[in-house]
Amino acid sequence: MAGWVRWSVTVVVAVVVFGVCLWGARSVSFGWMPEAEADRWVVATAFATVMATVVAGAVGWWAGRAQPTTTGPVERTVSQRATASGRGRATQVGGNQNTPTPGGAGGRPTSVEQEAEVADDASVTQVGGDQRTGSGDDERRPRS
Repeated sequence: MAGWVRWSVTVVVAVVVFGVCLWGARSVSFGWMPEAEADRWVVATAFATVMATVVAGAVGWWAGRAQPTTTGPVERTVSQRATASGRGRATQVGGNQNTPTPGGAGGRPTSVEQEAEVADDASVTQVGGDQRTGSGDDERRPRS
């Protein structure tokens, strides 16, 4: 149930409890109630306020509890820019590098923008998602 619906239920329940308690305290004749009409209204209103506050606290606790979200995966955008020259190297990874992604989620972005400028004997590696490299991969070997 949506949060605004829960809080609306809380307000409605508090108002209903206040009205019922106020009506009940005014309708039923108790021996301990004051004789004057104005004093009877004050006691009835105080009783109704206390009861509505107690109920609103309990229902408000329910309304304030966090509900698990059932939304889809979060969109990830990766924007990579690199400049390398001479014998330089640049490696940019938008996801995980040589680390397994828990549950397989979060490795692949939904949008990737890559730009690179390379001069001389330089190299640029840009990966928008996860990168798994082994010991024989070119980027792991020293350059001669």
